[in-house]
Amino acid sequence: MRYVLIGCGVGLGGLAGVIGGLFLILFVASFFNGRVDAPTDYAQSALLANPPERLDREVLLKVVTYNVQALWVVGRNRPARMREIGRILTDLDPDIVGFQEVFVAKDRAVLIDALKYSRLKYHQYFRSATVGSGLLVMSAFPIKEHYFHRYSASNPWHKVWEGDWWAGKGVCLARIALPGGGFVDFYNTHAQAGYGNPAYRDLRVIQMAELATFINNTRTPAAPAFLTGDMNCRPGAVDFETAVSGAGLTRAMTIDTGIDHIFSVDDPGYVFETIETITIPTRIQKDGESFQLSDHPGYLSLVRIKPAE
Repeated sequence: MRYVLIGCGVGLGGLAGVIGGLFLILFVASFFNGRVDAPTDYAQSALLANPPERLDREVLLKVVTYNVQALWVVGRNRPARMREIGRILTDLDPDIVGFQEVFVAKDRAVLIDALKYSRLKYHQYFRSATVGSGLLVMSAFPIKEHYFHRYSASNPWHKVWEGDWWAGKGVCLARIALPGGGFVDFYNTHAQAGYGNPAYRDLRVIQMAELATFINNTRTPAAPAFLTGDMNCRPGAVDFETAVSGAGLTRAMTIDTGIDHIFSVDDPGYVFETIETITIPTRIQKDGESFQLSDHPGYLSLVRIKPAE
């Protein structure tokens, strides 16, 4: 018994050392987690300083929001899923897609490659913190400028299993040149997840207030604007309404979609009409078996933009 106890003591001591070492590594790494490699100084925007002309014609856009769960540990079968998502989106033929949780670089490359036969020839990823924001915008039209704001509020750094702080979540902007002239300001975001913790709603309220400020400060006066994203909040909730009222958002969706949203940004110069919204299911049948694409469904809205009379 004496030897068993000694052995257990050594084992526990070794385990404590491993845990302590891991926390030391995380502590040191936390000092480098504040970096944001995506452009943040939107005051340098040439299109903000010299806005283009307003659209003088009707435009139809297919806009997608999609959390694709391309992250370590919980995101299984990632390359196969990215290829299948690429195939489905190629068939759906959207104009602009806002992806969330495209964290893993190799999976991101697989997804982009899977869309090489689609019209989504342009893409921009927004690097932030240690893991990256996970935000990827793909477009059928050229992306002329891009900016990013990292949210100041997040879950504690030491809750690695949650990961939001290490991801450097935020909101991004891609200024996209439309064929025939004119631009669209396209925003994409991923907010703090809940993890069953009611206190994180207060964090999201702060994030959604920052989102609204970023949209208000960066919008091109002449361009229609959209916001997509996994906001981790539902209509009627205080965090959701903070974003909606603060930025003047209107849901550009014809169905209830839970926490994944597509919005148009209110503009007296344009009328937005959502013609339909379709769901990209979380599971499909492939080769006689049920195949999970993501833990979130994707959504596509067909939106008509008309100059106001």
